[in-house]
Amino acid sequence: MAGFEENFMRPGIAALLSVSMLSLLVAFLFASRSAGARQPTARDGWWDEEIERFVRTKVAETYVDKLEETAGHDAFGRAMDAYVRFDGFCDYIPPEEHRQWLEDTAGRYAGLGIKINSVEEGLHIVGVFPGGPADTAGIKVDDTLVQAAGRNVAGMEVDAITRLLKGPPGSSVTVGLIRGPRPESGPARGSIEELAVARAFITPHTVFSRRVGENREFLQVRLGEFAEETAREFDALLDKVASSEVAVQGIILDLRHNGGGVLNVAVRVAGRFLREGRLVVRMEGRAADSSKNYVSYEQRGKLLDMPLVVLVDGNSASASEIVAGALQDHRRAVLVGERTYGKFLVQSITTVPGKDAAVKLTTARYYTPSGRSYQGPSDVDSIGRTQAHDAGSGLVPDVVIPMDDDGLLKLRQFWMNEEGEPWGEKPRHPELGPDYVDAQLERALQLLQGEIVLQKIQRSRPPARRNG
Repeated sequence: MAGFEENFMRPGIAALLSVSMLSLLVAFLFASRSAGARQPTARDGWWDEEIERFVRTKVAETYVDKLEETAGHDAFGRAMDAYVRFDGFCDYIPPEEHRQWLEDTAGRYAGLGIKINSVEEGLHIVGVFPGGPADTAGIKVDDTLVQAAGRNVAGMEVDAITRLLKGPPGSSVTVGLIRGPRPESGPARGSIEELAVARAFITPHTVFSRRVGENREFLQVRLGEFAEETAREFDALLDKVASSEVAVQGIILDLRHNGGGVLNVAVRVAGRFLREGRLVVRMEGRAADSSKNYVSYEQRGKLLDMPLVVLVDGNSASASEIVAGALQDHRRAVLVGERTYGKFLVQSITTVPGKDAAVKLTTARYYTPSGRSYQGPSDVDSIGRTQAHDAGSGLVPDVVIPMDDDGLLKLRQFWMNEEGEPWGEKPRHPELGPDYVDAQLERALQLLQGEIVLQKIQRSRPPARRNG
């Protein structure tokens, strides 16, 4: 399996963007480091297979400690990663990380359907996905999970516990619970109740919507990412708007803190607001199949005349910039917020034949319909070293509204409440109610209200008289 992928780093988060499928062989990808398309050999001067074999043999036979199998795997992964590290977005992806990437881009995983906090004795369950395996088995919010697959999980890392809980759909895992609620201080205490839970695919929400405005006349639609499942959620919501089942006078598309996702999803999202055949994004690369135009296609329920504002910020990247750039270039929407991140490079992810690992290489740049490409020139230097991000990269909004630290903190806290609601999670920040409006959203509402007033004036004007 191979695919275009985009990766952008924000504090503590790696957001991956799968763009489109390619049929490149891994040998070709490795060879792309040299000018030609063949595998490097000793004749190239910088690659010597004899030295490679000698070093590996010496390490295996004479290193003071016998290397564990995991250490060998880790060393191999570091070596491959260094080999392809031409810029900050190229990687060798070992099998476990590759499987996780496949889950992320699909927007679903096979597990129990619980939201958790790490506690001393295991996992405190703060949310249960409605109709999911945990809900069906009788797991409740405020229960504490202390055993998984026959093991006590006290003191274990969260990732290690979740690996025990995840597995093939239809398979079963036995968990041990101490029923809640938890005490105000100290660990949960009580008898342990064991439950067998059948794993199933869980599809967390990535689309969050609410009515906003003085009379709830506008719809704010926030996309957390551009996963494959996002397209289905987004289409279902906008179908209701197009059919007037959800009657609104304008839409605010919120792409703030959205680091990317699947390219085809971005094209589909932008296409709901553009006429058929309009250019959404253009890719340009050296490989024959890496240069391509992506245009909006025929979709039912297009919203061509709906007033539209797009919210962006410094963590709007990749697919978010594709959507925002297309709507801005076609003058279909007003962009409000702060300059976007500036990730205009495309990476291809190609699975190593016969293995679960993959290689990710930068293979193209992308351009908005007007030809803009705002990748920061200092991201990568001439020999492939990652540099500080260029403050001049990214899309500039039509209306710039800075967000101070206090406003950003409150916005993130509100999003925590919003994302926890579908799981039945209690609001973590109840002081920020469902009507909370931040400064950037407030400006978007003002623009939409002004557009509605202008439309009313235009409709009320008498038809122009003709002379003669």
